[in-house]
Amino acid sequence: MPTFLEVIKTLGGIAGIVALVWRGWDEFGAHLRISIKVDGPQNGWVTALTTVDNKGNRPKDISYAFLLIGPESESPLDTARILAKIGGYNGPLSSTNDFADFFVEEGLFHVDRAMVPLTFYYSENFDIADETLTYRMPIPIKNFTSAMPYSVRFFLFPVNRLHRSTQDCFVVAGPSQTNTDNWTE
Repeated sequence: MPTFLEVIKTLGGIAGIVALVWRGWDEFGAHLRISIKVDGPQNGWVTALTTVDNKGNRPKDISYAFLLIGPESESPLDTARILAKIGGYNGPLSSTNDFADFFVEEGLFHVDRAMVPLTFYYSENFDIADETLTYRMPIPIKNFTSAMPYSVRFFLFPVNRLHRSTQDCFVVAGPSQTNTDNWTE
């Protein structure tokens, strides 16, 4: 029969192996963390502050990143399909995975919709290491309808990993909504 000390040693060895496997999984399986925060509108603009955070020790490369803006009630696929027609993109758009191939080099703006590449993440930065990157994108709101909520989705496509997305929203104030500080119900 094993002694108490031998049982403790065995359990310690098992715990060590589990910790090593867990750390390996975390190191190779960890995704980039992303966020977005939209501010405004103010003086005809909104700004979208995007953040990419690599909590792991292994560098990760980004192949593409963009903002997709459309009515809050509309799916991102429908927004992208409308923009694809005016942008001349004929590829498939059956899931958000297909967005990786809908590559725009400059902002694509249409009434109530926009797609804006974030080249800062994939042209200016290579192999995002254990760091946090932020980028604030100004967006003109002249083509957006007053008093309608808009979704701003941040899509990020790391190399050899699944894409990530997150979302925030804004509402362009209507003529009767310029001062909401004194609203009463």
